[in-house]
Amino acid sequence: MVKMRLRSLRDGVKKTIKECHIEYLDYCISIGQAEKTIESKNRFYRFELSKIINEDESISTLTKKKIETQVIFYRQHGYKGNTYKSFVIKTRAFLTFCFDNHYLVKFDVKIPTVDSEKKIVYTEDELTLLLKKPNLDNCLIGDYKGYVICNFLLGTGCRSETLLNVKLQDIRYDEDLILFTHMKTRRQVLIPLSPTLKSVLREYVEVMNFMADDYLFAKLDGIKMCYDTLHQNISNYFKNRNVKMRGVNTFRNTFATLFIRNHGDIYRLKSILCHSKITTTEKYINLLPVDMTEDICKFNPLDVLSKKSAKARMKIR
Repeated sequence: MVKMRLRSLRDGVKKTIKECHIEYLDYCISIGQAEKTIESKNRFYRFELSKIINEDESISTLTKKKIETQVIFYRQHGYKGNTYKSFVIKTRAFLTFCFDNHYLVKFDVKIPTVDSEKKIVYTEDELTLLLKKPNLDNCLIGDYKGYVICNFLLGTGCRSETLLNVKLQDIRYDEDLILFTHMKTRRQVLIPLSPTLKSVLREYVEVMNFMADDYLFAKLDGIKMCYDTLHQNISNYFKNRNVKMRGVNTFRNTFATLFIRNHGDIYRLKSILCHSKITTTEKYINLLPVDMTEDICKFNPLDVLSKKSAKARMKIR
């Protein structure tokens, strides 16, 4: 049991949930958490945690029972497992801060066990429609930009935030590389520039008349595009192509899946996706057992040796 002075507990009870959360965000900023992480925690507080608490009430009203009740609600109403798992993880992070500062008496909150869900990917038929080049003589700028963005996302497997921070100077045509300066891991990485994407980007840059320090996918006025604008633009492009929009980052799942289906190496895929653990990469692969049947027959040691033996017998004859 955590030792705690009675005075600390009494002082903590006086704090409201709002006051504690303001301190929590300040703490997150002070230890250097990314801006997007802070924004995500703030959105969670406003739109998710607010469903079970009143921010003007004492922090002591945030109880284990309330958290469990909300998880039960998510389960009974058919929410995906990752939804309530994420809810508990983010709530626990806030609670840990409150426990460490003696604003609450510590209690255990277990992260729910959820079944792994196959990630959604775009089909080859859908990709064919999305990657069909528009007529540059009469298409809208937004339609052309949507076409190039789809090529970029499928050709790199990058996250949306990474894409929004790419500048023209980051495209290294001579080396067939792209420099990603804005990564979730906060490190810069170089990834291969495919021949198809290279051709698409060369034409795009020429048509749009960019300068070296321009963002590759900015607004029409040159200002950096935010995620909501990107999502809206891509949604409009999907609608024009009669393809169902399943999210911008679904391209990342699709890239990983097709990379493996095309006999790519999962360890190379891990490097391209910039994952620190191979288990993270495995979650992005959306392969059914039937997809692996041909490879199993092709690479299975028993079948390989059997074929070698058959060839040897043929030579003897």
